[in-house]
Amino acid sequence: MTVAGPGSSKSYQAVAAAATSATHNHPLHGVGFFSKLFFSWAGPLLTLGHERRLDPADMWPLQSDNKCVSVSAIFEPKFRASRSILWAIFSTHRRDLFLVALLQAISLGGTLFAPVVLKEILQQLESSTGFDLQAVLWYVFALVAAKLVQALASTHSNLKNQLVMVRITSALQHLLFQKALRLASSCRRDKSTGEVANLFSSDIQWIIGFAISSNQVWLLPLQVAVTLVLLYNLLGWASLLGSATIFVVLVGNHFLAMAQKRILQALMELKDDRMKSVNEVFGAMQVIKFNAWEEKFEAKIRGQRALELDQVWNLFALQATQMAIMYIAPVAVTITSFATYTLVMHETLSASKMFTALSLFALLRYPLSALPQVVASLLQALVAIQRFMDFLSMDEHDSTVV
Repeated sequence: MTVAGPGSSKSYQAVAAAATSATHNHPLHGVGFFSKLFFSWAGPLLTLGHERRLDPADMWPLQSDNKCVSVSAIFEPKFRASRSILWAIFSTHRRDLFLVALLQAISLGGTLFAPVVLKEILQQLESSTGFDLQAVLWYVFALVAAKLVQALASTHSNLKNQLVMVRITSALQHLLFQKALRLASSCRRDKSTGEVANLFSSDIQWIIGFAISSNQVWLLPLQVAVTLVLLYNLLGWASLLGSATIFVVLVGNHFLAMAQKRILQALMELKDDRMKSVNEVFGAMQVIKFNAWEEKFEAKIRGQRALELDQVWNLFALQATQMAIMYIAPVAVTITSFATYTLVMHETLSASKMFTALSLFALLRYPLSALPQVVASLLQALVAIQRFMDFLSMDEHDSTVV
């Protein structure tokens, strides 16, 4: 504790605050365009980390825009006005979210450009009129440029996305902490400490986990749609049978996702019940030991945990089924399309068509395998947001009553 003289400030704290240097600023302040573009501003820290172990004093200070006091000052009024977490997040970070979406769309364009270049180069090799070296060199140059732009767009979108997640996490934790302090006494009996702790830990992680990959909700279907259009231009209506296979897979995935949502809701309720029992045990430990109730409460908690594990097993079984279907789907699409093109349409499968089609089918593998994970993450986030809103809508104590 430090007490200053008259006219000066007073400081009461158990641990002395670390001295901050006015010259120790974040390296992004004042750097040029190319330094931001190629991340050369991070070079000194990477070099220092290569030479020795980094200490806390070596780390950069948090930028003012990413501090909780700055984030909550903007986020909280918008949440109070709309009473919607999703709208508050969107209205607060819409520019950054649109920028991330644009960068990820550019990155997707670079991914889809590669099969087009492959097709043109192979067609030049198959051409009976001669090999046009100049055209091939232009395609190769365009592919290199596209991949460079894709790498920069992907890296910058990841950085911007992580910064937005830091701000969203700070804002949500600020709301939870404020609500926990203002919660009315009658509501404290309905909401145990364990349930509030779950909101701070697992629920907020579910929201952040989906927010990081939220653009995949529309990027993955877009990648599938564009890839199928390219396949149609390449293989004709044989690719439509592949599209039908994908449609059947997506319909099955929809029903599995709905089942996952029901299991997640039941799982979180069981988890809250178990945490409530654990907190009751810790709060009344002396009484339990005095009356020798240890085995009784242990059996109760183990029973609740067993029910919780049953739901976890059901959830993982559904997720494993989804993953198996999505890994089988690209192979089924490839076999169906090639078989139809050669056996039914009686077309010749040239090298340019075959290798381009295989490249396009490979592009289907990631979105089809990642889509169930994104859907599961979305469902988890929706359940977590509903639990957040239930807690934030609870009554608060009257601050005017002393």
